[in-house]
Amino acid sequence: MIKGALKFRPIPTLGGPTTDGTGPAVVDRIVSTAAGDPAAAIGALIVLVALIAAGATVLALWLHRRNRTNARIAAMSPAEREQHDARLAYQTSIRSAEKALDAATKARSARLKASEKALTQAQTFGNHRIAHYRGKDGSASVSPTAITVPQGTFALTASVMATVDTAGNLATSSRSTLTRIAAGGLLFGPVGAIVGGVAKKTRMHDARELYLLIQSDAFAAVITCNPDDGQRLRQFATAVRQAALNADAARQHWSQLVAQSEHALALEQQNTGEVDAARSALHRVTADTSRVDAANAALALEQAPPPPLVE
Repeated sequence: MIKGALKFRPIPTLGGPTTDGTGPAVVDRIVSTAAGDPAAAIGALIVLVALIAAGATVLALWLHRRNRTNARIAAMSPAEREQHDARLAYQTSIRSAEKALDAATKARSARLKASEKALTQAQTFGNHRIAHYRGKDGSASVSPTAITVPQGTFALTASVMATVDTAGNLATSSRSTLTRIAAGGLLFGPVGAIVGGVAKKTRMHDARELYLLIQSDAFAAVITCNPDDGQRLRQFATAVRQAALNADAARQHWSQLVAQSEHALALEQQNTGEVDAARSALHRVTADTSRVDAANAALALEQAPPPPLVE
C-alpha cells in the first residue's frame, strides 16, 4: 500500500450507523422516530412544514410592504420627498435624544445606588463581626468597636482582656480578680464553678475543663467551653485582644469613613449635569421643526391651485 494514500469511508445506508461517529444524524433520528412511532413522526413533519410556511408568509408580506413603500417614495415629487425625509429625520433625532436621556438617567441612578450602598457599608463598618465563639452556656463576639458577652454589648477599649485556661488555673492566677468581680456582682457565667472553688479552696476541677474569661474595667464574663476547643479559643482570645488595642483607631477610621461616604453621596445627589444636558438636548430637538415646517410650506406651495387667468 502506498504511504499517505487517500482513505475512503463507506457511505452509510439511510438510517444506518456510521463507522467514524459522523453521518446524517438528523436523518437517523427521523428514521428511528418513524420506525418507533409513525404518528409522532408525521405530526412533527406537519409542524415543521407549517413553521416553514409561516416564515415564508411573513417574509413575503415584509417584502411586499417594503416594495410598496419604495414605490410610493419613488413616485413622490421633490417637495413630497423632502417632507418625507424631514419628518423621518425629525423623528429619528427625537428617538436619539430620548435614548441619550434614558442612558444618562440610568447612569445617574446607578451612581446614586452605589453611593448609597457605600454609605450603608460605612455605617455598619464598626459593627461587623471579627470573631465569634459559642460555648456550653453562652457565646461571645467581637467587632472593631464593641464586644458582646452573655450580659450584653460593651464598648471595646484597651482594657478588655480574654483569658483561656482550666478552672484550676483561673482560680489560681485570677483569684483576686474573680473574687473582686463576684463581690461586685459583675461576674456572669458559671460563677459557682470558679468563684466557689476559689472561696472554699476544696473544689476539684477537671484538668481538661476550659473556661473563657473576658474582663475589662466595666464588666467580666466566664463562659464554659468544650475541652476540644483549645485552639479556637486561643485564636478568639487573640482576636479580642488585638481588636481591643486597635479599637480607638477603628472608631476614628469609622467616623472618617462615614463622613467621606456621606460627602460622596451628597455630591452625587447634586450631580445632575449629564441628565440636565440630555434633557435640554431633547427639548431643543423637539422644538426644532424648521426643516419640517419648510418642507410643509414648500409642498403646500407646490400643491396650491394655479391663480385664475385674467382676461
